[in-house]
Amino acid sequence: MCLVVPLKIESKLRPGKYKMETGRIVKSLVKNVRVGDYLICQQDLGIEKVSKNKAQLIRDALRQGI
Repeated sequence: MCLVVPLKIESKLRPGKYKMETGRIVKSLVKNVRVGDYLICQQDLGIEKVSKNKAQLIRDALRQGI
């Protein structure tokens, strides 16, 4: 089983590489993302862009253990 976590992009390091709010460096497989966007991240890869609302719903579910 894989755990995917939505993280907010804090800064762009170079094309395709971003520093996330947790300090992790993530390579985005998603095009057209910018600082402030949320990515679903699996290990060190950004695999899907999600809205702020969806990211919050996922985070809340993870905190509650659902």
